[in-house]
Amino acid sequence: MIKFQDIDLATFLKDYWQQKPLVIRNALPNFESPVSPEELAGLSLEDEVESRIVIQKGEQDYQLLKGPFDENTYQTLPEQDWTLLIQGVDRLIPEVTDLLNDFDFLPRWRIDDIMISYATKGGNVGPHFDHYDVFLLQAAGSRQWLLTAQDCLESNYIQGVDLRLMQTFKVEEDYVFEKGDILYLPPKWGHHGIALDDQCMTYSIGYRSYRGQELWDSFGDHLSEMAGFKTLYRDPIWPVGLNPGEITDAAAEQAQALLANILTDKTLLKTWFGRFATQLDSVAAQQLPEPLTEEETPDIEDFMGALQVEPGLIKDPVCRFAFAKVDQNTLLYVNGAIWDSFGATDAFITLLANQSFLTQEQIMLNGDDEGNIKLLFDLWKLQYIVFIE
Repeated sequence: MIKFQDIDLATFLKDYWQQKPLVIRNALPNFESPVSPEELAGLSLEDEVESRIVIQKGEQDYQLLKGPFDENTYQTLPEQDWTLLIQGVDRLIPEVTDLLNDFDFLPRWRIDDIMISYATKGGNVGPHFDHYDVFLLQAAGSRQWLLTAQDCLESNYIQGVDLRLMQTFKVEEDYVFEKGDILYLPPKWGHHGIALDDQCMTYSIGYRSYRGQELWDSFGDHLSEMAGFKTLYRDPIWPVGLNPGEITDAAAEQAQALLANILTDKTLLKTWFGRFATQLDSVAAQQLPEPLTEEETPDIEDFMGALQVEPGLIKDPVCRFAFAKVDQNTLLYVNGAIWDSFGATDAFITLLANQSFLTQEQIMLNGDDEGNIKLLFDLWKLQYIVFIE
């Protein structure tokens, strides 16, 4: 886990998370980036990788290039003042995925992805604010971070620029970050990070943001799929001499009461929210592994034999797992679906959702239950979990 130094974890969760920034010096002592700038550039050449280059040309003049790039792109870049950004590196490189274990003091299903940026001296993406929480880990080199809580409004965007940059940026805090330092930022805090050398690399551990409209639409889709909301709307008591064309307050209140009633169903809400929280975005959905073909799939007895000799199983980094206690049952969610648990024990479902991998010892300790093995076999056939190499 990252080291909070001057405060404890409880204080961070109570007083800082989603409320105000925190500078965490030496949060990951002796951190060494498992990815080099050259490897990042290599990833940007691949079609399935989301990549961008931002070049600053003037005080409020930025150029945005979108990948995939080619080797000629890098030969034409200026000496300084540019930044390469690669999205979703945790889905691509296992050593980057492992970094998420240092942030398990927050729910894993809240994490969106890890973006890695490399910048030459002066490189930056402009002053901006985000709608999500983020931990900004300085992985190499040095970066200056300027912060503000003022004017973080969409009306403050510079018009005619591909990037959502702040027109007015009044600096309130100014820090220099070295390797291993972390800056935590809650939503809607203006920040402007400027590379101070040609070795600057920053890891952005970003968390999902949920707009109310997204929740509402998703809940409606869940109700439709489950056919779980067939209660009929009932009229109010109509007055004598009504206006036949008027929608009255009483009529709208009847509709409101009908909707409010479904929102009091805690079982339904919790069942739905597990699906919502583990749903993949469109990019991640395209990165799901190919399932085993019928010819590639052995009998479950052969799978059980492999479990006894292999070091363990690890989840595919694209997949999102979670569990919930619903009406004294433990539901498993995988990639936006309520998963068939095959009668696996509650303790095993919890273990599977909590950890990024299962050791052979953990599997053997739970291997006497037939449902546990059937669940693993089902997930392995889809390659949502694979044997640790």
